[in-house]
Formats: sequence, structure tokens, C-alpha cells
Amino acid sequence: MTLNTVAPSDDTQQPTLRAEAVAAASRFAPRARELRQHVIDHHEIHPELWSELCDRGWPGLLRSDGLAGMSLVLEAFAEQGILLWLPVLSSAVAHAIDKQGPDPARRWLEGVSAGTTLLGVAMTEPETGHNVFATRTQIRRDGDTFVVNGFKQVTSGLDIVDRVLVHGRAVGQDGTSSGYATVLVDPRAAGATATEVPMGNREGLRQFGLELRDVVVPAADLVGDVGSGMLVLWSFANVERVLTASICLGAARHCIEAAVDRARTRTIAGGLPIGTKQAISHPIARLHARYSAARSLLLDITAAFDAGDDGASFASNVNAVKVLASELAFDAADHTVQVFGAEAWDRRGPWMDLYLDARLSRSGPLSNEFALNFLAEHVLGLPAN
Repeated sequence: MTLNTVAPSDDTQQPTLRAEAVAAASRFAPRARELRQHVIDHHEIHPELWSELCDRGWPGLLRSDGLAGMSLVLEAFAEQGILLWLPVLSSAVAHAIDKQGPDPARRWLEGVSAGTTLLGVAMTEPETGHNVFATRTQIRRDGDTFVVNGFKQVTSGLDIVDRVLVHGRAVGQDGTSSGYATVLVDPRAAGATATEVPMGNREGLRQFGLELRDVVVPAADLVGDVGSGMLVLWSFANVERVLTASICLGAARHCIEAAVDRARTRTIAGGLPIGTKQAISHPIARLHARYSAARSLLLDITAAFDAGDDGASFASNVNAVKVLASELAFDAADHTVQVFGAEAWDRRGPWMDLYLDARLSRSGPLSNEFALNFLAEHVLGLPAN
């Protein structure tokens, strides 16, 4: 049920779009588990769901309606327990291509907008994690191609995406480094080996390690300039974190509403619903307060981005909202498990997957520790080690 007490604080940005997204998500909500399992079993987003999104032009919302529009749609589906992580990756990579070029790589954008192309990303490595400055992957120019060597630790949806954005050191023929580069790699190309990592299909996707041995990439699939790969990552990462926060806030609202509904009706002793107990009600009320504040910040961020503001203050707010939304999603899922009791642990229900996915959002797409490091150093002026 939808509760006025946790209604979004402001939907004035694009009210018609949000209403359409809420209506569409509500129709698919009873099939949320089926939709999740289909991706895992059939290596594709459920065709009925994807057709609905594509028919409405929603895979291309970031280009047509801006970050606010894409955020609203992803949030609306998450509010119904449908977490669309692949469109986050695909849209964020497409934005980086659109912003950084060069022109040959932009040929992928039309497919992303139409929903016929899905893009992923391969960044983290076993020894360096999210420290992309320390990447050991090498990208070497060889005539009209690039040759890629390295290993990426955890990459999502390699069984589904058409290309994956790989970040590495740009090296010359003599092996000397000249900054960083990013290229779009076919995960099925010769020399690319994807090995599934048994992570329990977190985020409703299979996770893989990706080994790259002399993988040849056409020069047309370079994103950005050789040596300036970090600019591509910043363009990608800011959008990815904002859209991740959108899903986290939608998932948090989904959990809060379920917890409120359950606390109103579940009785354990004395004939009164458990919602009468402050040990149950106060944590839910606190979650609602946090949700309202974080969502207000998210709306400010998406409005600023669409107005052309992606400077220092924008980056600070992006890191802040990612931390707030991911920790809220986890705490909301955790308290909802407590409210439901043993019923929440039944794997035929949604709560364990929501709980574990929310936990993962604190570690990625950029760990909260990295986000807090940024805030401490660049906003508070604290010394960095």
C-alpha cells in the first residue's frame, strides 16, 4: 500500500513523468521476483518489462529529459521492489561517451537510447579495489587498434551487456605510462575470459571476474583521449552515484512502507499491534525523517546537473547523497527484517535480497569510505594521508 506519511517530498520537477513511472511500476510490482529471476536465468532483462521501458523511451531519458527524469523513473520502480541496476550502468557510460567523445564512440549512444544496446563497466581490481589511480590494467595503442591486458575483479552483467567500459593505464610500445585510457571492450572477444563470482546474484545480476589477455579493441571504441581517461571516469561516476542513490531511496521507501504496514497489523502479545511499541515505531519514524532529507538533496542535485552545474559543489553533493542514500537503504531494510521477524528470512520473499543488495550499495559503485574521504579532504579541508 502507499502511505501518505512517506510520500516523496517534492515531485514538481517532472510530475507527469513520475506519475507515468509510478503507474507502470505498480503494474509490474506483483511480478518483482519473477523479473529479478529472469535476468539471472535468461541473461536478459525481462522482455515485457524492457519493452515497456523502451516503448516509453526511458532508456534514453538521461539524454532526452536529463538526470532528473532518469532518476525519477528508476526511483519509482525501486519503490515497488524492482531495482533496475543495468540501466544505471548503461546510462552512466553513455553519458561519459556523450561528454568526452571522441566522435566514433558516439555511435553507441543511439542504441543505448533505443534500448537495443546495454553497456557495463569494469573498474575494480583485486589489489586496488576502487583506487582507480592504482590500476594495473594496461591499454596500449597498436596502429588502428588498442591492446588491453589486465584483470577486473567484479563486473556486473557481463552475460548481458554488449560492451564494457574498461579503465587502465595508457602505455606506449616501450611500456612507459602516459596517463590513463578507457575503451569499450567486447566481453566475448578473443582473449577476454569472464568467470562468474558466486555473490548470490547481488543486485539481481550475475557478477564476474574479467581477465583480459591481449584483447584487441578497435580505435573507434576509445572513449575520451588517450592519457585523459580520468575525465571519462568522473563523467561516468557522478551519474552512476546519483542514479544509485535514486534506486537506494526508492528501495528505502519500499522498505519503510512495508514496515509501517506490517507494524500496524502484526500482533505478538497483548492484542496490540507491534507499531504501538516505540522500539518499533521510533526507528521507522527516524528512517522517514532521513528519507525526506536525502530525497530533497537528490532533487537539488539532479536539478543542478540538468542546469549545467557539475562543478566542485556538485561533486561534493553527489558523494554526500550516495553515502546518505546507501546507508538509509541498508538501515531501512535491516529494520524491516526486524519488523517482519522470521518471515523476512524466507527466501521465497523479497527481504533477504533487498537487505543484501542494500548492504552492497555501501561498498559500491564507489565505497562510502572513498566518498567520505572526498568530503573530509575537499569540503572540510582535513589533511589527507
